[in-house]
Amino acid sequence: MDLIKMLTGGKDYSDIARTFIEKLFKHEAKKYQCQPHDLMILLDREEGGAIKMMTYSKPDNKTWRVIPDNEVKEILMK
Repeated sequence: MDLIKMLTGGKDYSDIARTFIEKLFKHEAKKYQCQPHDLMILLDREEGGAIKMMTYSKPDNKTWRVIPDNEVKEILMK
């Protein structure tokens, strides 16, 4: 979905955030060949203010990876 269309389509900020978060879920589910509901996207704010996004597997009960910022950017711009 085009960012401009989202911003002018009457959606509020929470709808836009949900749309972007759903993109992360779909990407990570495809990458790990699982269902989006088997994952959690975790956000961690470090002391210096940096925010990390991580993929967590519910069935495995562990964090699989920290999603690199450049990859997050690519996912969200699709």
